[in-house]
This record gives sequence, structure tokens and C-alpha cells, in this order.
Amino acid sequence: MDIYYGVYLTPPPSLLYSLSLAHQVLAAEFNARTASKFMVHCTLKGFFKPAPHTSSADVISALDDLFARTPAFTTKIHPPWVSSTGTGGESVLLWLERTGAIQELHNSIWSIIEPFVAQDCLFTPTEPLGEDFAPHITLVQSDLPSEPGIIMQGMALCRHIFDNLPTHDLLAQDVQLVEFYADDWENAWWETLRYRQIKGWQLPLEANHS
Repeated sequence: MDIYYGVYLTPPPSLLYSLSLAHQVLAAEFNARTASKFMVHCTLKGFFKPAPHTSSADVISALDDLFARTPAFTTKIHPPWVSSTGTGGESVLLWLERTGAIQELHNSIWSIIEPFVAQDCLFTPTEPLGEDFAPHITLVQSDLPSEPGIIMQGMALCRHIFDNLPTHDLLAQDVQLVEFYADDWENAWWETLRYRQIKGWQLPLEANHS
């Protein structure tokens, strides 16, 4: 079974709690369950298959220095937006303001991770990067029914969730390296997806130039 990794920004506890509950509510009310198979996150580097003889320790060692010298920063959460890129249904995303700080962090992680990616990785070749990077938190991932009335009802719930978040300013401080497993990465991988967090970092509140 192939293992994939990913690097993710996770919100602070007050937002994490509210958004995790939102995933459970959307799963219960609209059978939109895929997003709740992940932790709440903003993707910085999505699924990547490690190259032969590359271990999680190699990746962790390469990221340690970057995160030690990258200060935490604040970005803003925007209202929910429907994305129709999925094949099984609609997605609902909370875009994050693409500040210079989050763009730089994304670019730096990519430059560090890219040498560790296997040539037959299924996801990295098509993952948006650089100026195409669009930071967001997913409320629904490709499984809100596409019927117009259901979309209207689902979006009403998503707007209520957004309006009642404890804050729309997100402190970007906590980062995770996550290991993923699925029975079949080439097909409906989301149906059997499992994960475990293997490393967490907290960005310093002030820049560390040492």
C-alpha cells in the first residue's frame, strides 16, 4: 500500500473546534462526509508520494529549520463559496486571504518537499502552486448534492456556520505533517482514506534569524 504525505496549516483551537463541528453537521444534514475524513486544515503542500528510500524523518528534518525561522502571521477567512470542480457533487470553500506571508510559506515548503517526491506521484504534477496557490479551508469536499434547491439549502447552512465563527481572522501558527493511507489511490481514494499526524510545529510569534 502506497503512503502519501501532506503539509497542512491548522487553525487555532477556537476555530478548529467550530469548523470540526461544522464538518459533522454537514455530514449529518447533507450526507457531505468527505471533508470530515480530514482534520480541519488549509493545504500548504497536498498529497505527495515519497521517493524511494525517503522517510518521514527526512521530510521532518528538512522542514524543521524553515518553521523555526518563519514567524506566525494572520490571514482572513472569507465567506463560503461553491466550487463545481468535483465529479461527485459540489464543494464549499472558505477562501483565505492570500497574503505575502502565506504565499511565501507555500513556496518555501514546495521548494523543500519537491526533491522528496516520487516520479510516479499521482497528485503533485497537477497540484496548484506558485501564483495558482489558492489557500482555503474546506467545508464540503465534492459531495454536496448538485440539485439547485439542495445547494441553496446547503449554502444557507454554510453561511450560518461562517457568520457564527468566533473570529474571521486566522492566526497561522500551527503546521502538521500528516501521513495518509488509502486502499486505491488511483480511484475513489476518499472512500478508504485514513490518516495520522506524525509531526506538529508551532511557528514563533516573532522572526528567529539565528
